[in-house]
Amino acid sequence: MDRKTAIFHISGMTCAHCEKRIRNAVKELEGVISADVSFPRKKAEVVFDADRLTENDIRAAIEEQGYAVKSVGEPGRRHPVGKVLPIFLIVLALYFIAKYTVGFDFINLIPKIDQSISLAALFVTGLLTSVHCIAMCGGINLSQSVGAADDSRGSLKRPLLYNLGRVISYTVIGGMVGGIGSVLFVSAAVKGAIMLVAAVFMILMGLSMLGWLPWWLVPRLPAKLSSRAGKAKQGKGPFIVGLLNGLLPCGPLQAMQLYALSTGSVLLGAISMLLFSLGTVPLMLGAGVVFSVLKGRFTRVITRVSAVLVILIAVVMLVSAGGLLGLNMNIDGGSGIAAAGSDAGPQEETASGKAGGYYVASLNDGVQEVEAPLARSEYPSILVQKGIPVRFNIRAEDKNINGCNNAVVFPAFGIERELKPGDNMFEFTPELAGTFDYTCWMGMIYGKIKVVG
Repeated sequence: MDRKTAIFHISGMTCAHCEKRIRNAVKELEGVISADVSFPRKKAEVVFDADRLTENDIRAAIEEQGYAVKSVGEPGRRHPVGKVLPIFLIVLALYFIAKYTVGFDFINLIPKIDQSISLAALFVTGLLTSVHCIAMCGGINLSQSVGAADDSRGSLKRPLLYNLGRVISYTVIGGMVGGIGSVLFVSAAVKGAIMLVAAVFMILMGLSMLGWLPWWLVPRLPAKLSSRAGKAKQGKGPFIVGLLNGLLPCGPLQAMQLYALSTGSVLLGAISMLLFSLGTVPLMLGAGVVFSVLKGRFTRVITRVSAVLVILIAVVMLVSAGGLLGLNMNIDGGSGIAAAGSDAGPQEETASGKAGGYYVASLNDGVQEVEAPLARSEYPSILVQKGIPVRFNIRAEDKNINGCNNAVVFPAFGIERELKPGDNMFEFTPELAGTFDYTCWMGMIYGKIKVVG
């Protein structure tokens, strides 16, 4: 026996289940003595009998599972940044083209989520946010949807099991947080802290999917859970991973969990998350079926695109978390207010340029009064003086209130309140000069309060 050891670098691994798939595929080859596969290190070390097997045979077995393989010492074809940078640029270009040419903004698609929301609207919310699910969970969905090469019946069964696990997990968690909401109040700062932790984990996950994370930083399940989730031959793997999916850090999922928390009811919390999860199923299931029949280079491209979108979404979540925590993190420098429209008069003239896009307060009987309209995807910015009480009225038309801007948070002044159609009066006294952001309950829409001495 001619005993040899070969080491392969593997790209396209998205979770600990991938290492088990590769290990099983390699061990099925005649002549393999041992196979050690590491997801964090993106590496496989195979000991084999060179009289019965070649390195090319091992490489082919791994590539058949949908992964890219490179032997140690083999020259790389392209720097990894060069593979991912075009995806970043394309995604950003598509977003800005959609926003600034046709005025598309996904915030306007979010239904208003409050106690009066209909059951159908909860389902629609899931349907609309399922595009995010494809980005966030695309790699996981891919790994659970692709079965063994000879499993012709698995193209629908595995995605169904994965999505069934997700629906059950979301529903149970909804009931749990609904029960917690009956006895606890969650402040904007707590929401921001939760979002901050989730964003950090999402960035780690995206970098891990790209293979850019040091192996010791790669997030992974405990060995026992990973082992159970990998038992695909018993048909339980995708279902277990679907159950664990409910614990992933995810922006829209967290938003719905916070809504379930606000219901203060186990039953209503469970129902809201059930309907939301059912709304995400059509697109996720369809993608899973497609993933199950397409392999090779396609799966690696999907993994890279998913990783890029996860990182971009995480950056947005970091900014949102900063807003909820009272940090001035809005990247666009605040809202340009004149475009939102205003009643004719001195305020509009001032906001159009003389005060740099800010509505200027007027002093009446020792109180600064300022009034401004609500736009669908921005809050008005105002200019006030330090040390004088402020009465700030946001005029909101019902058609402009959506699921993101319907609740406003002023972190610097300790104010949290839902907006209603008509006048919404906010009163506070700024004691310090400076510029203070206020934001929506999701931390995605901003306005500025500029305080001068």
